Amino acid sequence: MKKLLIFFLIVNLTSCVPYKNIVYVQGDIKSDTNSPLAYKVKKKDILFIEIKSGNEEIQKFFQIGSIAQNGQVSQNNLYFKGYTVDENGTIELPLLSKIKVEGKTFEEIKNLIRKRLLQTQFTSLQDVFVVVKLGGVPYTILGEVKSPQSGVLYKTQPSILDAIANAGDVTLTGDLRHVVLIRDENGKKVKKEMDLTQSDIINSPYFYIRPNDLVYVKPLRQKTLGTGTTLSQTISTTITALSLITTIILLSNLNK
Repeated sequence: MKKLLIFFLIVNLTSCVPYKNIVYVQGDIKSDTNSPLAYKVKKKDILFIEIKSGNEEIQKFFQIGSIAQNGQVSQNNLYFKGYTVDENGTIELPLLSKIKVEGKTFEEIKNLIRKRLLQTQFTSLQDVFVVVKLGGVPYTILGEVKSPQSGVLYKTQPSILDAIANAGDVTLTGDLRHVVLIRDENGKKVKKEMDLTQSDIINSPYFYIRPNDLVYVKPLRQKTLGTGTTLSQTISTTITALSLITTIILLSNLNK
């Protein structure tokens, strides 16, 4: 009986989740941490493009209706009224025809639009204001999070931590050391596994979410074993198991 007790204690205590495995971005962050690279537009991206001008006759061609509601961009409206990058990597704007945008940054696209405007309707761009950005970053997060979902992040450079926060954080049975990100790069699926407990993760190009990324948080082995993730759960599991075994032994002895 004593050996059996020791065995259960070892199994359950070793199955507890160590503190270091549930803390994000541990350690110091180096001062020379790399800044995220400027995003380059890809096929199927939906762009929010706004061109403002003091010339009302020209302005009306670039209005995209009620795409904004109460100051916020509606994802549904953006899907139907935004500018989708087609299979040729181009978008088509009123009066400006098609513009090649694939592989270009937002700043480069703004300059292309301004240049095209000079070639068409304007002799000076002093009264023209151009805005180009992604209409949100759609993503999917699955696995050991409190609220698995397909969502949209309305940030310029959203990180994988933003996606996890939107999903209500990782559960106690989620493995921060083995978080998988699946991304479409140049028509091919790329799978990257990350350790979110390490501070150098912020230097990874996969730390920042891109449109249509899929994030999967793997379960800890404690969930598979059915043992406790906290000390109180472990003690409870151990007591329950020992009580069951003790009952079986006593019944067995009575039947002899």
